[in-house]
Amino acid sequence: MIRLHGHSMISIGDFLVIDPHDGGSIGLPRPVMRRAEYVFMTHDHYDHNAFQIIESKEKRTGFTGTFSSSGYSIQGIRVNHDRNGGKSRGKTSIYTVKIGNLSFVHMGDIGEYPRESLIKDLAADMLALPVGGVITIDGKEASQLVKEISPSVVIPMHYWVKGHLMPLDPPDEFLNLTGLQVYLENEIDENNLKKGIYLYKP
Repeated sequence: MIRLHGHSMISIGDFLVIDPHDGGSIGLPRPVMRRAEYVFMTHDHYDHNAFQIIESKEKRTGFTGTFSSSGYSIQGIRVNHDRNGGKSRGKTSIYTVKIGNLSFVHMGDIGEYPRESLIKDLAADMLALPVGGVITIDGKEASQLVKEISPSVVIPMHYWVKGHLMPLDPPDEFLNLTGLQVYLENEIDENNLKKGIYLYKP
């Protein structure tokens, strides 16, 4: 089961948590998940690196390369968190997780539209990507990326909702441009995927 915890935090069963936040520092509810085998953070910014809230046997930040455990395979690729070659906000990672025959891609805080060669490598059944602009790609860029990658499931991340303390854009532009079915659900059954967008419900 894949669970959405708001902002960019996503868990895959009890195996993996990506980009944990603590709730209060960004104005969202505190995540209820308490343990996982591994915690992977795309980069070391406060809204993605609250590893203290998760009990785990290993934590990694900005991972690159390939890692395998418990039947899962994770690949990490470093990309820029801004449009200046990483000079403004540094780097972030894209994580591709193989779940049986399915591929889940978490794009971290990617700050520029990815090059064509990278897009070709991002075959994803499930794609989680930032849509709130300001410090990442925006809704328009994210919608174009969805069209190019063509996943079955889309998970918007890193956008403004009521109470959020970060000055991000809401997901409206992204939702309007993609035109896909929207599900207000925080759980995704990878064995019974419904095609469309899964929007986090606080």
